[in-house]
Amino acid sequence: MISVLFVDDNTDFLAQFRPFLEKTGEVHLDVVPSPKMAIEKLKSRVFDVVICFEDVPAVNGIEFVPDMDGIGFLRYLRSVGNPTPVILFHRRGQSRIAFEEIANGTEIVFSRNTDLRAPAADLITLIKQTTLRRKTEREAKLQNDQLTAILSATPLGIFQMRNAMIEWVNHPLATLLGTSESALIGKPVRTLFKSDEEFGQVCRDLQIHRDILGNGFAESEIAKTGGGFVACTLQARLLDPLDAKKGGTVVVTDISERKKMRDALKESEAKYREMMQNAQSIIIRMDLQGNITYANTFAAAFFDYSESDLVGKNVVGSIVPEKNRGGHDLSMMANDLGFNAEGYAINVSENVRRNGDIVWIAWINKAIRDPQGHITEILCIGHDITDRKQTGAVRISTDTWKDQVVSDTDVREEVFDTVFHIATEISIEGREGKAVGTTFLIGDTKNVLAKSRQIMLNAFEGHAPEMRMVTNPDLKENIKEFAQLDGAFVISGDGFIEASGRYITVDSSHVTLPKGMGTRHNSVAAMTSVTKAVGIVVSQSGGGITIFKSGQILKKITL
Repeated sequence: MISVLFVDDNTDFLAQFRPFLEKTGEVHLDVVPSPKMAIEKLKSRVFDVVICFEDVPAVNGIEFVPDMDGIGFLRYLRSVGNPTPVILFHRRGQSRIAFEEIANGTEIVFSRNTDLRAPAADLITLIKQTTLRRKTEREAKLQNDQLTAILSATPLGIFQMRNAMIEWVNHPLATLLGTSESALIGKPVRTLFKSDEEFGQVCRDLQIHRDILGNGFAESEIAKTGGGFVACTLQARLLDPLDAKKGGTVVVTDISERKKMRDALKESEAKYREMMQNAQSIIIRMDLQGNITYANTFAAAFFDYSESDLVGKNVVGSIVPEKNRGGHDLSMMANDLGFNAEGYAINVSENVRRNGDIVWIAWINKAIRDPQGHITEILCIGHDITDRKQTGAVRISTDTWKDQVVSDTDVREEVFDTVFHIATEISIEGREGKAVGTTFLIGDTKNVLAKSRQIMLNAFEGHAPEMRMVTNPDLKENIKEFAQLDGAFVISGDGFIEASGRYITVDSSHVTLPKGMGTRHNSVAAMTSVTKAVGIVVSQSGGGITIFKSGQILKKITL
């Protein structure tokens, strides 16, 4: 139902149209005798259309709108912001009458003496058209207001251009440039850029480069009011993809902070590369097949290669021997590093120089991952820990790292040193040509003995104290011999061998270790998690040595 406010001048002619309108069933009329009454009605109700006689006689007694006619009534409505459409009824000379919809200029003209049924039908049609047009305008305005609110709320700057001129901008863009929307509208787009050449380049980029949605894409700097420039990206939906200057909608994204970070990252990478090249550490990067993809100057010189000669080689056969001195196959070492790139604090391994010299390197391995989290390369940082103070066979020096092992324990450094080197000899030599695996638990003996039991005769029970000190050189061969038997050695922090053949009774179900480590490793990890003991495990299958402390792998030595 269309609601119509009918301002009647109380003449018979205009009154003749009222029955036609009411009989349609599509129009509801509210009739008032004067503009004053119409104004009062409009204060409390909303109407779809107002029909008013143009030459309404003057109305006295209206305090705020005296002597108002139809035109004055319309002028008053617009002055107070009332957008209700108005159809004026006015004379055209003595014989003709017209209904005119003021906003659109549509009118119906007919003779004063004609049959009113046809003009009445036309008037109803005009009312419907006016109402529909008003509804469409309201919806368009609402959508436009919503769109404007969205575009103003977004942090992205947006402007529309046509024929290289700015037609509209949103508030964020004006704020970004330190000015107002009105100051930008009507200006040439080129004034946003450093020069005509820069503007031309941006236009070319918008025509050439496309994002995944097909929008033109460019990166540039736009000028701020008062000086300075803002680094930004521009994405444009162009009216003509072959000519950006014809116009379109452009989205501006401030990338100033991103650019600063990118520049800082480039500078950091340059410093990092310089540091890597000049570092007094062995720095190597390899892929998951063990092929060297990068070696710093120090690494190449240490292994007696040039950088170009070393890059591209597989670590096995170049810096890692095919087999170590104990006969263990090291060809899988690269795979082990790949799978356990972040599993150990330090991985100590036997390496070889180009001239055949054996060296011991303590490696820290770090996985390099792609954006999906998959390991693509391994970064290996190594330090030479070869003990060159000893004569004869090359040994692993513990000088740079044994303090990490014995700290917060009752274990003396010389005791750990002695047990560790006995373990390395067992790993390399075995016994009578056979590989041997064994376990040493050093320190906190009271708790270790309480959490373990004898599974065989204690080989050291009843011996003189001096023959139970692990630092006694004469005892080394006996220890190697007893290492073939089951159970662990329990040694006090000052070097006294409390027992051999001990079975660890600590629950190891909570222990989590890398794949490939067996029951012996799990038991020692569990024991060190509940005591202040240091554990050393010699692996029978692989010949490696693993050092445990506080339930964690502290070091892994590949022999």
